[in-house]
Amino acid sequence: MAKILIVDDEHMTTEMLATFLRIMGHEAVDAFSSKQAWDKLSYVTPDAVLLDIMLPDVNGLDMCRQLRRNTATTDVPIIIISAYSPPLTREADEAGANAYLVKPISLQSLKNTLASVGIVA
Repeated sequence: MAKILIVDDEHMTTEMLATFLRIMGHEAVDAFSSKQAWDKLSYVTPDAVLLDIMLPDVNGLDMCRQLRRNTATTDVPIIIISAYSPPLTREADEAGANAYLVKPISLQSLKNTLASVGIVA
């Protein structure tokens, strides 16, 4: 079982992703802002991070860069999630993300993406 940190200010999205993760046998930890995420990272070591681009306090791409610079999270897989169309995949790659998911996210696309970064159900 993997521990996945979900960082998204949309409560419905966070609940849906947490439900999907539990169905797959993983543990979900949620944060609704980058500040909450950093607070949780002080006592939680996630196996992966699902990170929205649009957060209320810090842009998710900026947070991705910060996670890459932090020694505790530098190697943790980061999956950017966003409803942007067209997707900001190049920007996510440049920020250090491992993968990109476009909202709305299906259970199968989440499974496939997690598998692509080494998290299997």
